[in-house]
Amino acid sequence: MPHSLGGRLAILLVLAVVGAQAVAFAMFAHESSRVGRAAARTQVVDRIATLVRLLDAVQPDTVPSVVAAYGSPRHRFTIDAGSLVPEGAIGPDEARLARRIDRRMKDDASQARIALVERDVGEDVPRGRPSNRTQALRVSVKLDDGRWLNAEAPLASRTPPWLRIALIQVLASVVAVLAVVAVARCGIVGPVADLARAAELAGRGASFKPLPEHGPSELRTMTAAFNRMQERSAAFVTDRTRMLAAISHDLRTPIASLWLRAEMVEDGELRDAMVRTISDMKRMVEATLVFARDDALSQDSGPLDLAEMVRSLADDHVVLGRHVTVASPADLPFNGRRMALRRALDNLVENAVRYGGRARITLERGGDGIRILVDDDGRGIPADKIEEMFEPFTRLEVSRNADTGGTGLGLAIARSAIRAHGGDVTLVNRAVGGLRAEVSLPA
Repeated sequence: MPHSLGGRLAILLVLAVVGAQAVAFAMFAHESSRVGRAAARTQVVDRIATLVRLLDAVQPDTVPSVVAAYGSPRHRFTIDAGSLVPEGAIGPDEARLARRIDRRMKDDASQARIALVERDVGEDVPRGRPSNRTQALRVSVKLDDGRWLNAEAPLASRTPPWLRIALIQVLASVVAVLAVVAVARCGIVGPVADLARAAELAGRGASFKPLPEHGPSELRTMTAAFNRMQERSAAFVTDRTRMLAAISHDLRTPIASLWLRAEMVEDGELRDAMVRTISDMKRMVEATLVFARDDALSQDSGPLDLAEMVRSLADDHVVLGRHVTVASPADLPFNGRRMALRRALDNLVENAVRYGGRARITLERGGDGIRILVDDDGRGIPADKIEEMFEPFTRLEVSRNADTGGTGLGLAIARSAIRAHGGDVTLVNRAVGGLRAEVSLPA
């Protein structure tokens, strides 16, 4: 079955129409064949009765010429001494036809015998049929002079062009169904597809205009609900961003005030301890605000080159003396938010360099996805702790030295940004040693 709603609707409707047409055509063909055979028997009987009456009215010496003129390639008439139909070979239906001939004879004095027999296909029936035998009606009527008028006529009349008629009917029905599906696609399937695309964009944090509300009432209700949900989400993000800006301002001011007051402390050891504590507090507050702001900030999506962005990111680290290498195709187009993606990848590279000594970045594209691999040569992470590392402010003290810095928000920021683009990021310990961060994005 097709994956699309329109394709499945078309297939189901076409199958239903073709099935109904086949059943109706089979019933019509059967009834038409039955009526045709009954008409053929009646025609043969009436023709023989007419010939018998004609022979009674002509001179005896003209009988052979009348019989020859009355015959046809399909209807053969002969006058013989004996009956072509044996006595006792008449069935109930044939007996009824024989009585019909008798009623049409003069004084009901004739004697008619009728039999339905199977005979081999002759020259009057085309070859190549599924069956090599056909039914024929044999009639024998006793004349006044004691001789018998024998007749034989095949009942298989010329077969109508059933196949061509059926194909024309089915084709016309299929065209009509496809036209209906095309209309339904514009009025139903099209809006549903637009709604699905809008939901996908909304899941990636992209902004778009409200969807037009048209189609059936249920579809209009669903579209209106989706538009209202988007409006409320946008209003919530806007309010949250404003709140974070206010919190940022309110927190930085008292921290700066504490810093100034700490500098006035005369005890040098106490002053240094207070400055370190305030510095750590400032760094944590700023990291928290950055994480919340990145999670709430609405950025416009646009086309970008992932390969070029990653190479630029690696160059920035190389300038700082870090060992970062990149293996990627010449270009790798993608549609997303450049700042969010760059910050997410920068966090992964920063972790690889800080805790693994180096970072090897590999970009791959295959099928319907893009993979970005960041490998390092560190000690890795215990398997039961990997998922925990994505929680905010979570650090693995066993393998991560606290003196190297960091607040435990890098992986949380990276996963939030990647998932906002419809992808995901995972960590896995490499068999040869080191940790691998694998980013998957939809192509």
